[in-house]
Amino acid sequence: MYNNLEQLFYRGDLEQCIEEGKQHLLSHPQDEEVLFLMAVAYHDFVYYDGHEAIYDAIRDYVIPYLRRILQLNPNNKKALYNILNYPLGNEYTLMQIARSKKHITQENKEEFIGYAERMLDDPDYAGYGYDFLVKIYESLEENKALLNSLEAGIYYFQKAHADEREVRDRNISLFWMKKIYLLDHEKMVSGEGFTAIIEQGYRHFITRNESELIDLADIAYENGAPDLSLQLMLKAIKGSNSAIHIHKRLVEWHQRFAEMIQNGYNNPDVFYYQLIIERNYSDMLNVAHDFYYHHALEVMGARPEVFAGYHFSGTFLYENERYAEAIPLLEKAITLSCNATTWRRKAESEYFLYKTAPSEIPAFPDYPTDIYNEGVYMNEFIEELEDENDKLQWTDVNRIIYEQAHDAFRRYFEEGQFESDYHNDLHTRAMCCNNLAIKYCFFGDTSAAASVASEGLQYSEFRELHFVLIDALLGEGKNKEAESALNKYFDLYEEDCDEYFYKNAFYRAEQIRLQGVLGSENVYKDAKETLSYLYEYTEEHPEINDYDYRDLEAAKNILEGILYTRFENEDHNTRRSYYEELSGRFPKEPNPLFALMQIYNEEENYGKVSLTAKRYLEHKREFLLNAFDKAKTIYMIVKSDFLQGNYTEAAKVFSQYDAECDVAMDPEEYVLWLSYGVRIYEKLNNKDQTLKLAESFTVIYNEEEWGYDDLVESIELAKAVVLYQAGNLKEAHAILDQVRSVADYDPIADEYKASWKKPGLFSKFGF
Repeated sequence: MYNNLEQLFYRGDLEQCIEEGKQHLLSHPQDEEVLFLMAVAYHDFVYYDGHEAIYDAIRDYVIPYLRRILQLNPNNKKALYNILNYPLGNEYTLMQIARSKKHITQENKEEFIGYAERMLDDPDYAGYGYDFLVKIYESLEENKALLNSLEAGIYYFQKAHADEREVRDRNISLFWMKKIYLLDHEKMVSGEGFTAIIEQGYRHFITRNESELIDLADIAYENGAPDLSLQLMLKAIKGSNSAIHIHKRLVEWHQRFAEMIQNGYNNPDVFYYQLIIERNYSDMLNVAHDFYYHHALEVMGARPEVFAGYHFSGTFLYENERYAEAIPLLEKAITLSCNATTWRRKAESEYFLYKTAPSEIPAFPDYPTDIYNEGVYMNEFIEELEDENDKLQWTDVNRIIYEQAHDAFRRYFEEGQFESDYHNDLHTRAMCCNNLAIKYCFFGDTSAAASVASEGLQYSEFRELHFVLIDALLGEGKNKEAESALNKYFDLYEEDCDEYFYKNAFYRAEQIRLQGVLGSENVYKDAKETLSYLYEYTEEHPEINDYDYRDLEAAKNILEGILYTRFENEDHNTRRSYYEELSGRFPKEPNPLFALMQIYNEEENYGKVSLTAKRYLEHKREFLLNAFDKAKTIYMIVKSDFLQGNYTEAAKVFSQYDAECDVAMDPEEYVLWLSYGVRIYEKLNNKDQTLKLAESFTVIYNEEEWGYDDLVESIELAKAVVLYQAGNLKEAHAILDQVRSVADYDPIADEYKASWKKPGLFSKFGF
């Protein structure tokens, strides 16, 4: 019955679900699953009717159904959670729209407090229990009980998540900030006692809401602790600060600090705050864009021991490409405080002036995320470099920066170093692992890359980390581990996702290949089906850009290789039939054409060889055309044209691609190519080209110390022919004599010897 009701619920037939559920409960009043489904169905039935309609549904149906469950089973965690979550969530929403209506009142509070306290005994639900207690006392405005619940919750999170810094900090911070607001609003404490509480707690406080840090700074200031206010504002400026009202408050504090300085405030860190606000909010301050630069120069003159003056004046000059002026200021800033941002700007300035990469990288004391961010900025700088050697040197520097960030994250999370900071989270730690693993892959250290990428996936789940891990394992040749990583990836992410279609195609091909290596019996079937799908996709999407096409082609190459192995040992006709059928279905796919070119060559069907080879070059994208494959194809065209007697066409192709083939081919292949060139020009009676190419042929044979063979003989005979045709009878006969002195020579040498006579006396006159 429950399955039928659940289907009605998920189809949206809530009214029918409720009616059938009520009927079922008449005969099965203890069915906890149906009772819970009814509670949710009544809530969702009025979901779009407004929050007051939801209030009524929660009061009249949701709470009563959940009570029935808890009467049957007091420890039903799902019911316990929702009997508190629904009413408290609804109360909060109504309060936001100025409709103050309460589910939990003085009359029934003991019941609901009891539910929350019951959750405290379960480690999986204790955190929710403390949260619900806090919300209940907030709603009832029972401040003493609220403060006790906040303290109890903070103590619980400290103990329960002692080894999970991010979880601990986030949970404690929520309760701690409520505690501070409560103490401030109710004036439960003030002065040094209050600022001591803030001083002790803010070092472990994290928030993505910068206004909370600014509120803390205001409270500290009102209670006579300006240095604490400054530290809190220095934390606030590290946030995203995207909202206009935050900008205004940051600027207000800039003005407040200016007044404090005039009145004798002397904390050197205040200049950093002032200068960074002037740099980023000059419009709101109504000052010139370069105001912060001139202010920084003033700070340098008045307070030469202060880091901020040198850092910001050097930064201005760096950003305005005045590198020679920037370097000494940034160097001085680094001696006062070794800051990763300052150091990177100095290093880049030196490159722009001297084209040098840093030879030494200091150990940075910065927060992990700050070092990581500098690695990201440096990576962007590297992408703009044109010199490949410079790129290589800077990439190694970049690797070291990411290594420092990686170690700083370890010290942050595992050794408790650094104050807590919202932006130094596990996801950023995972991104650092990702970028470091990419650098390790770049330098060929696939073992380190795989290790760091695997570590990153313990902190946060995102797609690119899987890519790096898979690539590293493939690079290491760890087939079993790579297949496992691929299986996990495709379990998590859809294979046909549009954004990652081409990358997924490549990894799917690798997965099939590895399954074959590891003994799967379905490898050829899977490869054939997937390859056909990719061929069809390519045909239907002719607009694929080069970047995506590269991944798609790589996927097809893997599958084509699997199937080549499958058909390699088949008989000639089977192989030809397979590739002809494939080429017939997908006439623009180059790989079947490449295979057919070679099959037709085996048959000595040179007309088809030439035609197929030309079609292959037509359909293979130039940027993906392997130099050797191109040379081999051109060789096939030249050979086929020669053997069909198309000497002029063969010579045209030969002359066009000779230099390219010289580079692409090994000596063994290139002498074959030259041999056809020699014979082509011999047929065209071009003595100069024949002898020139023959000389190149001979040079290679001598350099490689190869002996006399049939190929040499064919070259010698071609030389003899063009010499004879040119009237150099003595030289021609000398070559024939040499050929005939070797055992098993070509009998045509005898024919030439017998027929080549010296011209008569009158032949030169044309008789």
